[in-house]
Amino acid sequence: MDYPGTLEFNAPLKVARWRVIGNYVLAIPHIIVLYVLGIIGLVVDVLSWLAILATGKLPAGLAGVNCMLIRYSSRVWTYMSFMRESYPPFDFDTSAQDNGKDPEVVVNIDPELEGRNRLAVLFRIVLFIPVTIASAVWMVVWMIVVLLSFFVVLFTGTWPEGFRDIAVKISRFSVRASTYRSMLTDKYPPLGLS
Repeated sequence: MDYPGTLEFNAPLKVARWRVIGNYVLAIPHIIVLYVLGIIGLVVDVLSWLAILATGKLPAGLAGVNCMLIRYSSRVWTYMSFMRESYPPFDFDTSAQDNGKDPEVVVNIDPELEGRNRLAVLFRIVLFIPVTIASAVWMVVWMIVVLLSFFVVLFTGTWPEGFRDIAVKISRFSVRASTYRSMLTDKYPPLGLS
């Protein structure tokens, strides 16, 4: 792995035209679950931060919850942005490595459980500021790309290849940023779309 959090997603260019609206409606149950999981994720982030500061170790159970949350949100967002047709499973497996229940979106995370840098964790909020700024910029780009693609897919049934590639790269960046924010690694994420 180049980075401890990876996303493998081969988004198709051809998508049924009704998906641009239908996927948003069909994703409502996932959005509700994702909202609840997001609240749980914030609590787990604080507990992870405290555990690492106190012991220098990240408990595997806390790491597993964050791995599941990152994986689940990646699957939901790719579906909502009509980049895939298959409905994402309600899969809450807390293993770090993807279990393959959703072969279209594979998210693998290699959490650092031992030997954590307590100083880097202590100042994680400060260290995360550049990542937050980059995330905001990439999110604006992602919204523009998805909005423009909405109309292209609605009329042609095909994603513009360049737009699709940018959206997938931003999704990969999001997984890396989330892996760092969630205390799963001390390795700083690259801010570009490599």
